[in-house]
Amino acid sequence: MHEKSLTTLEYPKILAKVAQEAAFSASKELVLALTPTPDLDEARRRLAYTTEAIRLIDLYPDVGVRGAHDIRPLLVRSSREGILAPSDLVEVLETVRSSLYVARLLDKLEPEHYPLLHMLGSDIPQRPQIVRRIEETVSEEGEVLDTASPTLRKLRFDIRGASQRLQDRLRSLVGEYGKHLQEPIITMRNDRYVIPVRAESRGQVRGIVHDQSSSGATVFVEPMVVVELNNRIRELQVEERREIERILRVLSAEIGHEAESLTVAVELLAEFDTYLAKSRYARMTSASEPILNAEGRIDLHNARHPLLTGKVVPTNFYLGREFHMVVITGPNTGGKTVALKTVGLLTLMAQSGMHIPADVHSEIAVFEDVLADIGDEQSIEQSLSTFSSHMSRIIDILRRVEAVQQQDVPDIHGRLAETLVKRQNHHVLVLFDELGAGTDPSEGSALARAILSYLLERKVSTVATTHYTELKAFAYEQPGVVNASVEFNVETLSPTYKLSIGLPGRSNALAIATRLGLDEPIIESSRQFLGSSGVRMENLLEGLQSERQAASDERYHLSMERAEAEYQRKQLQEERHRLEEERVKIINQARAQARRELDEVQNKLAKIRATADRASVSRERLNQARDTARHLEDKVALVPEPAQPRKEDPAVQRLDGPLQLGDTVRVLSFGQLAELVGLSPDHSSAEVQMGSMRFRVDVDNIERVSKRQASKEREKSVIPSAPSIVMPRYEDRPAVSMQLDMRGWRVEDALEELETYLNDATMAGLALVRILHGKGTGALRSAVRQQLSHHPLVKSFNSAAPQEGGDGVTVVTLSA
Repeated sequence: MHEKSLTTLEYPKILAKVAQEAAFSASKELVLALTPTPDLDEARRRLAYTTEAIRLIDLYPDVGVRGAHDIRPLLVRSSREGILAPSDLVEVLETVRSSLYVARLLDKLEPEHYPLLHMLGSDIPQRPQIVRRIEETVSEEGEVLDTASPTLRKLRFDIRGASQRLQDRLRSLVGEYGKHLQEPIITMRNDRYVIPVRAESRGQVRGIVHDQSSSGATVFVEPMVVVELNNRIRELQVEERREIERILRVLSAEIGHEAESLTVAVELLAEFDTYLAKSRYARMTSASEPILNAEGRIDLHNARHPLLTGKVVPTNFYLGREFHMVVITGPNTGGKTVALKTVGLLTLMAQSGMHIPADVHSEIAVFEDVLADIGDEQSIEQSLSTFSSHMSRIIDILRRVEAVQQQDVPDIHGRLAETLVKRQNHHVLVLFDELGAGTDPSEGSALARAILSYLLERKVSTVATTHYTELKAFAYEQPGVVNASVEFNVETLSPTYKLSIGLPGRSNALAIATRLGLDEPIIESSRQFLGSSGVRMENLLEGLQSERQAASDERYHLSMERAEAEYQRKQLQEERHRLEEERVKIINQARAQARRELDEVQNKLAKIRATADRASVSRERLNQARDTARHLEDKVALVPEPAQPRKEDPAVQRLDGPLQLGDTVRVLSFGQLAELVGLSPDHSSAEVQMGSMRFRVDVDNIERVSKRQASKEREKSVIPSAPSIVMPRYEDRPAVSMQLDMRGWRVEDALEELETYLNDATMAGLALVRILHGKGTGALRSAVRQQLSHHPLVKSFNSAAPQEGGDGVTVVTLSA
């Protein structure tokens, strides 16, 4: 990769941030040395490692390499028969422990979910015997333990015993020479125990003087009677040091024998920690895994520059399908350079195995090289040296493009040219910022057009920013090239930082001057100096932008209408189901009640008949009971059975052909006959009359039946008027506008109408409405928002977007 371009795109800054998430020096060095790979399979493998690491930290939030150190220099020393200090052994111990922990953790992972990390864990050498040997030899504080060897244990026991005897003898001497001592204490000088004797009493204490106080008033004397005891302690201490040196030499040699495997363990720990660092940085930047390809396609959704802070406007960018060159135009400080850097930097990150701050399903191409010439100058007074510097970098970029493409030149004669061109298409991504700037505009634009033509002929993926109108025309005329622009709000005189592909940007100079109040005659004079072609270009761009905005508004309104239609459809479907369930319930209840009454009357009738011969029963009473039973039987027969899913019966006559007003039809969802009284213009829905009900249904929900068949069905199934069966009446939902315009209204009238409107909108199932109150003095807006703030039907509200009315419109989200 081109080192200068990596720096220009701020790739090292990304590595520095990732390195901050690494746990020890070896992994930090590995991160800082990371370079993008041009190999598609390797880039995918790197991304897969990062993705698995993200899942791992979700599973084990505290996962890490713990106390690992870069012990490779210590391993080199031990392999060359060097002796490691106890503190060095502690570092080796902590690192080997870390390798055991990581290897065992990764070994527990399911291979189907963590194939790469599981394999990495199996590759980490495990040396538990090294852990045991070091734990037996040194403490966590780096002191050699008595358990290091039996000899060391005995020597230290002897040293403690000799020291105790020596101190007991010195304490007796302190009491004996009390008046000759400066203080009644025992101290040490030159690793030997002594007592502080007054200078004037020096002759009263026989012994060896080891030191004298700075004032000369005290001499530190080793009494002759304890010289032998001191000598014994010194001898034992020398033997102790020799034994410790022997122990460390043996242990260092054991570590030296394992130096190669322990080096591999350190390197794999660093690699594992690198994946963890990438995953933690991905979490910090809300990044996701991109889809990689080798066809030169870039498709970024809501991409964000990872080094920007605060509220970042996301960028949508695509390249490599219908076109492989994008020319971005727009005002200064409008976000052109940020968009350019975002595309380049996210490409480098993806090829390095990092997730990118963009929405899922974003796509990145893998390039052989990413070449960028991006200058930070924003001044109109650019010197020749600046232009020369840019041209030098551009020349270097073009040479590297040529060199990369020449790598694919076939050495076998006769290969088809199309094959060669296909291989050369997407090897390099070239990024130019303000191409051709810094010199005479006419020469600069001509030079820029020639450079872009050179890259276009070689089908090099290119993104360039410019102010030149000629390059806008170039992008419009040439196939494979597309214009793009960063939007600018002339009303607020500020950039929106939104990138629009397919539309060239306007300079906005005349619009801004007009907005700021420059006299109209001067503006008109400027248009004359601009020339007819320039005016046409500006007018064309203005028209395109207006049409684009109108299309965007239309799409918004259509989406709202589609959402409302879908809601109404679902509500209608639910209402149909509810009506059908209620109809079945009422009919079943009516039949059950009628049957109960029939059974009761028949029982009474049976009793009357049984006693007719034994008792005096009038014929009138008997006939009355019979009539009652017959009437109830008829009632039960007249109550229709609930509609059930009907099977096709070839005996039933159905009519084909187009529907006509007045036809008898069956409403399939109700299983009832009705009369067709209306059709929609596209014949997708119909209006039917079923008894006293009139409602609209889909054409797919009805079928024509012959009059003879309809007559038969009516004879078999009649809804009686005697039982109190009331069919639910369906009424179409009243049409409620999504917008209430109250501009110019009195506050009292507006608030009263607002209450009614919110109720109607909620009943109509609207989720979002707009209240047009205008800006004016702000009194109406304040009153409206005050009422909305405590209204039970209002979930939230805010001002509309600037292009949709701003503070003159309040967008209200209604409670569900």
